[in-house]
Amino acid sequence: MNIQRLLKEAQKAQKKAAEVQERLEKTVVTGSAQGLVEVDANGHGRILAVRLRPEALQEDLEGLEDLILVAIQDAQKKAHELSEKEMSRELGSVGQMLGGLL
Repeated sequence: MNIQRLLKEAQKAQKKAAEVQERLEKTVVTGSAQGLVEVDANGHGRILAVRLRPEALQEDLEGLEDLILVAIQDAQKKAHELSEKEMSRELGSVGQMLGGLL
């Protein structure tokens, strides 16, 4: 493989990675904890919204904090999995490497 072809392939991969990153910015995943707390995050794991069911307020403060934390972690895990899946689908093994870096 010559250098110019390699550079062209790298540019294509970079463009695809940028497109995936743009899609992930607009994609919303929802994490939840026992159905009492829901957290929305974008495909990068940035938290967008937190929703509490009225029943969640019957928990003690420490229990409510735990539910919120679990829902956040669930949303971020789903965002990470989505990111890896999208990068892998678009770029194959190169996407997995890039996904770990982005």
